[in-house]
Amino acid sequence: MFSLLLEPTLLEFLQTPNKLVGIILAALGFALSILAKKITKVARKTDNPSNKDPIYLILLAIALCLILVGLIITIV
Repeated sequence: MFSLLLEPTLLEFLQTPNKLVGIILAALGFALSILAKKITKVARKTDNPSNKDPIYLILLAIALCLILVGLIITIV
């Protein structure tokens, strides 16, 4: 019972630097994964780029890496 009183609250837990960095990196990766198609459209100057476009795949790979690194930092 007393150990629950000594544990940090959710707000204190999320305010630790590594948790904040992890959440920010994961959010950036999520945003990049959503915007990858639009960025590819602007870079290629086409209306409908294919899903096998190298720029699109590279942006998705970077987004995946950001999400994974963010989650690892948050957990550790």
